[in-house]
Amino acid sequence: HSSTYPRAAMAQLRGVRELRLLLCKGAPSEGAKQFIVQKYAEIKKANPQLPFLVREMSDITPTMTARFDYGKEKVVQLANLKAADIAKKLADLGGAKA
Repeated sequence: HSSTYPRAAMAQLRGVRELRLLLCKGAPSEGAKQFIVQKYAEIKKANPQLPFLVREMSDITPTMTARFDYGKEKVVQLANLKAADIAKKLADLGGAKA
């Protein structure tokens, strides 16, 4: 539900240099796929220079990786999470000090 996730939180992604989502071909990634459909355009509008990569693969655990300056990365497991939960985790990553 998009109203539970404030638009202003997208601006917190300024410290993120790249965002990668790895999805599997099945139920564990359903929430992540919904998140992409619901939030991709909003994230790109708020962060037009941010590389936002989405890959679907077989036999993996769905993850979201945020890359920061100096190659530092934070990885979040997305298996079986809902779109709203993933949005919260992204906001947490965007506010994280890497």
